[in-house]
Amino acid sequence: MERAELLTLMDLNWMEMVREIARVTPGGWVVETEGLVMCGSPRGTIVANMAIVAGRVEVAAVRAATERCFRRVGLPFSVMTRDHADAALQAELARGGFREVELLTTPAMVFFAGGGTPPSPPPHVDIRSVVDDQGREAYARVMAEAYGVYGAPKTSILSHFAPLASVIGPTKQAFLAYRNGLPVAGAILYLSHGVGGVGWVGTLPSEFGRGYGSAVTWKVVTEGLGRGARFMNLQASPMGAPVYRRMGFTTPTHYRAFLPVD
Repeated sequence: MERAELLTLMDLNWMEMVREIARVTPGGWVVETEGLVMCGSPRGTIVANMAIVAGRVEVAAVRAATERCFRRVGLPFSVMTRDHADAALQAELARGGFREVELLTTPAMVFFAGGGTPPSPPPHVDIRSVVDDQGREAYARVMAEAYGVYGAPKTSILSHFAPLASVIGPTKQAFLAYRNGLPVAGAILYLSHGVGGVGWVGTLPSEFGRGYGSAVTWKVVTEGLGRGARFMNLQASPMGAPVYRRMGFTTPTHYRAFLPVD
């Protein structure tokens, strides 16, 4: 696959994952304008409420659109840019009332079939598909604890998993890793544009370092490739990136976040 096609498909799948999270969150919304995909919800944080640069756009247009969709109603947000397409805009944002947040710089990673080996499964772990509200509630609890490590309020994370549609759908499937019958880690497959997106990977903080996150991520990888995905696509957290590299993921690009200065 040519690099340009790969990057385009990565972007499209990432944006669709963000749209889908907003669509299934109570009160969530998606607004698309020339060069921007904006997604938000009432309890979203700067990580979930995003104005994603999707094409050519001027800083003034970014400022106006985010004012209408986020700031006017008091919602936090970030402007997400692509290293491979938005270098000039990144410099302009830095001069035009926005600041880059290094902590939110996201390695955009991919995995092709045959590109790695399965991680050694941890003992006493059973990975199950989420199929009902009981599983959805368990998934939400694990994610609330997992993302609390980064300072995300539990109420915000839980809001993204209110309906069953947040974890199950024609192009979506959540998985939970259970140890001795208790859920300890999870990840979700998001299929779009012939790509398998890996989202919402999280492990209970008390269970870090035991391989549960790797095991459930690998389950999403095999499920996505088994459903015909050309490759797997994810946006890594600071703690997750080294784990994914060991699994065989590579990093063709990065996504960078900008916040308004005032």
